[in-house]
Amino acid sequence: MRALDIIRQKRRFEMFSEKTKEKVLELNSFFGKYNMHFEDKIKKRFTYYDTPNNDLQKSNIVLYKTQIGNFTELNMATERINTNFKYTVRTNYKHFTKLIKPHDKILKHKEFLIDNFKAMFLSSINFDPEFLMQKLQVAYVIETTSLEYRSANVTGLKITYSFDKDIYTNMFNNQKVNANILTIYQHSAPKTDEDFEDLISKLTRYLKELTPTNDTKIMIARRMTATKAEPMTKEKLEEMKKNLKKKKKK
Repeated sequence: MRALDIIRQKRRFEMFSEKTKEKVLELNSFFGKYNMHFEDKIKKRFTYYDTPNNDLQKSNIVLYKTQIGNFTELNMATERINTNFKYTVRTNYKHFTKLIKPHDKILKHKEFLIDNFKAMFLSSINFDPEFLMQKLQVAYVIETTSLEYRSANVTGLKITYSFDKDIYTNMFNNQKVNANILTIYQHSAPKTDEDFEDLISKLTRYLKELTPTNDTKIMIARRMTATKAEPMTKEKLEEMKKNLKKKKKK
């Protein structure tokens, strides 16, 4: 997206496969009233930090580094909580950013971390930020290749379609998975909301390969890379039954 674009609202979908992109473009063309053109291919990398005990996640905080080309930014924010597909609801939402160099270690920006850890909480914090920082390590890496298309119609509706090919890596359990995500951003004024909702409704109705999601990218990464439970074998089942009998006898 262009640097000066204002995002009024957005919708996110998990795509069945990379081929779903072509079906979205075909459907948009079928609608007839939207003029769409390819705009850019962008590579992005998001590095998320946490402790081995997930202390930041438990405290509703995300700490991550954004890298797009030569642009690198350190971010600390409260976790986003979504209640529906239309709007993102943020409870006491806070987001702090700082431009840094691409290869900077996060502890090089100690003051930024300490000051903003404290600012995250309305009341006094019950942990030592400096002690927590010593335990921080890379928790997740999200590598994204975005194909961006611009769309507009005669009413003034302006949209960016971002077709993302994501690679999620969970650094704690070495799980790595691929995902195809579509995010649609509305840039135009409130008077175009009805057209935006109409477009989203049609895409959802006619293309079942799109699954609406409230999740942010880090939420999707956590879900998709979570360690899967081992299948229950006969031996394990027998062992569980024996342990249960022993407990009952006690």
